[in-house]
Amino acid sequence: MIYKSYLQFVKDINYMEELNEAIHYREMRSEMLTANRFAMKIKKIFQERIKEKYEATKKDKVALGKFLKQFPLKFKEFCCLIDLVEDNNERSDFEFRFGIRESRDIFKKYKVRYESSNLKRFGLVYRIINPLKPMKNIYEVSYKAQLALKNKKYTEEYQQLDMALEEDSKTNSPDQLDSLYYSIDPKFTFQDLVAPAKLKDSLRTALSREKSKDQIFKTWGIGKVVEYGRGTTLNFRGPPGTGKTLAAHCFAKEVGRKLLMVRYDQLQSSWVGQTEKHIQRVFKIAKTKNAVLFFDEADAIALSRKSLERSWEMSQVNTLLKELERFDGVCIFATNFAEKYDPAFERRLTMHIDFNLPDNNQALKILEKLMPMKSRDKNFSLKGMDLSGLSGGDIKNVVLNAAGIASKENSNKIKMEHVDGAIKMVKNEKKDSINSSFMYG
Repeated sequence: MIYKSYLQFVKDINYMEELNEAIHYREMRSEMLTANRFAMKIKKIFQERIKEKYEATKKDKVALGKFLKQFPLKFKEFCCLIDLVEDNNERSDFEFRFGIRESRDIFKKYKVRYESSNLKRFGLVYRIINPLKPMKNIYEVSYKAQLALKNKKYTEEYQQLDMALEEDSKTNSPDQLDSLYYSIDPKFTFQDLVAPAKLKDSLRTALSREKSKDQIFKTWGIGKVVEYGRGTTLNFRGPPGTGKTLAAHCFAKEVGRKLLMVRYDQLQSSWVGQTEKHIQRVFKIAKTKNAVLFFDEADAIALSRKSLERSWEMSQVNTLLKELERFDGVCIFATNFAEKYDPAFERRLTMHIDFNLPDNNQALKILEKLMPMKSRDKNFSLKGMDLSGLSGGDIKNVVLNAAGIASKENSNKIKMEHVDGAIKMVKNEKKDSINSSFMYG
């Protein structure tokens, strides 16, 4: 037995719903009698039958079988999809737009996580957030899914409609909630970080502390005396381009979590009290997702309250301090101007790690990592190169500029003279930038 179409599946699911309602009705009336036990037994047998037919359908060449071969969904994901299709068909656009009937959270019903589901991965369902009701989710089934279920052609016109749905989903997605942050899967490890042994040792100490939280706070009993401020809160301080952001990626990778990079252009609001809500929200999201929260250029929000004149600016700093005390995850701050920090903010950070410009040997190692062997001329050598005074970011620009020079000369590979020219170019630009700051600043 198989399902030749999804409508046959719907018929069985509807019958299952009727059984559920009948059982629930008897339970409400305390009628746990023989008839009810029999209904529950029938329900269990019927559930198994539905799953067996579903698995058999996946191996068949009928229309629904082709759909499941193209989009291999778990049973509960398929139930979720079909329920969404039926739910959307029952409601008019007018009802959706004006919220006359509240939409059910079908993902919760089937215990499916939208973020990690194949429904999201294959673009079969889009989650749309209503800005006026940010906690209410509306799930739109893509035209690709609807047409494939009906074994109909997916035309270019429908593709355009799906593109609009996808764009709407991205704009209002909880992954980019109000664009307060970027969610990133870190790819770098400590092996990719060229830094002094002392710096790496500090990072590994912080890493060990985070991984051993249960032992520290429970087994050793430190949690009984330290009731707040248990998070691993790090401050990366130093000049631009010295690897602070890369180190944040490495730390997130080592603890096996995503990196949430806060966007200050969206965090700061012109509305009184809104910035504080944004701060609270990013901490809450980081906790919910068990992600590493990363504030780059943190001095913009953790300024010393002595230098502030407006009450709402002080309120923002106070909110940040309170959230830091309550947060028990990993939060990393990076700054080029640590001297601007509020003293109370500095005290709440468990570790301060200094990032300095690399010495020439470290700079050469960075260049070695950034320049693939296949890009180099056969006579290429790093010996004698002077990279002193350059940051990791500067060295990246050296590589890109050297490639540009080589390309301009129609060279098949990057030669030493190309790199030498790029080094001079970057150093001159840095010198001009410093002179300009003296002249105009």
